Amino acid sequence: MRDAHLRNVDLNLLRTIQPLLEERHISRAAKRSFLSQPAMSRALNRLRETFADPLLVRSNGIYERTPRGDRVLREIETIMRRLNAVVNDQEFSPAESRERFRVAMTDHGSTILLPKLLERLRKNAPDSELVVSAVGPQTYDEVAAGRIDLNLCAEEVPPALENEVIFKLDFVCLVGARQRIRSLRLTLKQYLQLPHAMILTGDGHQAMVDRPLGALGLKRHVALRIPFFIPAVLAIAQTDLVLTVPRTLAKMTKRITSLRTIEPPRELKAFPYFMAWHPRLAQEPAQAWFREQLRTVTRTIRTK
Repeated sequence: MRDAHLRNVDLNLLRTIQPLLEERHISRAAKRSFLSQPAMSRALNRLRETFADPLLVRSNGIYERTPRGDRVLREIETIMRRLNAVVNDQEFSPAESRERFRVAMTDHGSTILLPKLLERLRKNAPDSELVVSAVGPQTYDEVAAGRIDLNLCAEEVPPALENEVIFKLDFVCLVGARQRIRSLRLTLKQYLQLPHAMILTGDGHQAMVDRPLGALGLKRHVALRIPFFIPAVLAIAQTDLVLTVPRTLAKMTKRITSLRTIEPPRELKAFPYFMAWHPRLAQEPAQAWFREQLRTVTRTIRTK
């Protein structure tokens, strides 16, 4: 919106958004809203001014939603469903829900979690929508602002957010075919002498590896920096590079490559992986249900 302050928005006007964007027709939207056609036309003009976007544009004689109009409709549908549930004291029904779950994940987190999570959602809430974004430096701010429902990563969680550890991940090293070292476990000295590939996380580093090294005043030589796990695995396959990844992730590479694994230096400890959410979502039925789905998925992963 042009003005970010909700107090400057006519909330009565917002009642006309859903019928307008769903019907894409002034007369039908007016009939649904018990308004005259001129009144609905005026409402559309005011909505366009409020959102600084046409919302509906004519194409071949009919109205089509703009990309912003599509986004507004999705959000309004979610808001109206939640409001209706509050007013009517309804319980959350996954099988009937069209909820949008907005989650930020690291690349390795999504590789580990998404297959089983999506399987559960398709089975139990087939009309829901899962929107996944990459973790970045501003992700926790996005959670606080309500633009992301849940953040999944290994970074320390701000005290203003609620969180829990969903699992702990330990490391293993994947080595390319041209790497001659044959140790079962690398010493810290060996590890620092080898050329590395690094999977970047939200802060542009691989913090859970480089932070403990930095605490010792040490730094590894990185020959490849890449934000994606699968391309990294394929890229190092015929090289001498070493890729340090969570063990659960390394097991998944057996399906696509025959990389050897070596235990990392003992200085690289297991690390917690958090899910974090804003306290305002703590008792929200749909979000509470979704967090429970994640817990179920992570319990399955831990037992493998």
